[in-house]
Amino acid sequence: MFLRVFAAFLVMTTTATAYTQCHTKTIGGPGASIAPEGSNPIVTAGGKFVYAGFTQAGQLSLAISSDWGQTVGTPVTVYSGPGAESLLRLAASGAHVYALWQVRKQGVGSLMFVTSDDNGASGSWTATNLGAFLPNLPQIAADGSHVYVFYHATDGSMVVRSSADYGRTLSDPVSLGAGAAEPALAAAGLDVYATWTIADPRADTMMAVSHDGGKTFKVTELSAKRPSGSNEPIVTVDKISGRVSLVWRENVPQQGVYLQSLDHGDTWSAPLVIDEPSREFMVADDGTYIYVTYLKKVWLNKAPDWQVQLAVSKDGGKTFQPATNLSGPTRIQRLQDDMERPMPWAWDGNGAFRVTGVKADGIYIWNGRNGVVYPSSQAYLGPGNTAAPAMNSVVWRAPNAFVSYGYCN
Repeated sequence: MFLRVFAAFLVMTTTATAYTQCHTKTIGGPGASIAPEGSNPIVTAGGKFVYAGFTQAGQLSLAISSDWGQTVGTPVTVYSGPGAESLLRLAASGAHVYALWQVRKQGVGSLMFVTSDDNGASGSWTATNLGAFLPNLPQIAADGSHVYVFYHATDGSMVVRSSADYGRTLSDPVSLGAGAAEPALAAAGLDVYATWTIADPRADTMMAVSHDGGKTFKVTELSAKRPSGSNEPIVTVDKISGRVSLVWRENVPQQGVYLQSLDHGDTWSAPLVIDEPSREFMVADDGTYIYVTYLKKVWLNKAPDWQVQLAVSKDGGKTFQPATNLSGPTRIQRLQDDMERPMPWAWDGNGAFRVTGVKADGIYIWNGRNGVVYPSSQAYLGPGNTAAPAMNSVVWRAPNAFVSYGYCN
């Protein structure tokens, strides 16, 4: 029965056109928080299970859907304890769900890690305190039985801890070297890709690659030969082709560049400039099409206006077509803490993709297929910021410290 229902859903999704309606629901707040740069919501089982998380009043909670995101249940309390909680990241593989976040007590931040082996059901969670760390946004990635966490240690080094048993045990920290900020992580099986920035002698992008499940890494300073320093690196790996994609923002001019590796991170292509003046670049790869989203500064009536852009490569990352301006005028003149960052999501091997973006009046989503945005696909979800999509679901920070969930069809 499940296979028949799932097959019917796949047909419905792959033949979909522009969204015509979105249904929204408040899942957390007041006083609820989520983190920027995606990783919330996440999907597994081809999209059947959707997980939307938030922290609030000393608790970490998840709202879970088991019907491809159409409805979410009452949030499940994953963890409860003293201290302020933030920086939530999620990952999942099959029935295994993981969360990584900060608990801050008396000015000291501790990194918390929880696992569930039962699709996030209440009572199935096991929590581990990984100890003190520096509060740059930590990262988590999962594939099969492998789980990896990446964070900024208190001694200033960037470290990875790994698990080969669905998070039941974690390795000791493996140091990758000194870092300043902005860790990002991707993984496929035993291959792990960790990137971050350094500050001395200038801002530059580092990349560490492991082929043995995070036991050892080769570290390279990828932006050293660029004329300008780099910031905000983001990495993704397509699990079908193995292609690794990396974007970062350069400082002078303020532009985004794209690199890729076709040999599991051993060598990298020459940086390809995407656009300028722009920032807050993200990248997604479905195995055929590569999607880069970002904000471009456009001057309107002598004032800056940060507008949502989508650049697509249809030749495996060799070139990118001229970007599509998804949003038009946003009336956003000043960017704040990644709250306006546009987020892409691409379905591996399927061709479907989504993009969320922020305008002054709130959250919008666009959908498309095979590198083309559907005409008139822009749909409005509601006021807020810090949005991210997965399949047909969206999570965002609504006004007055509420967290909202949306499903579009």
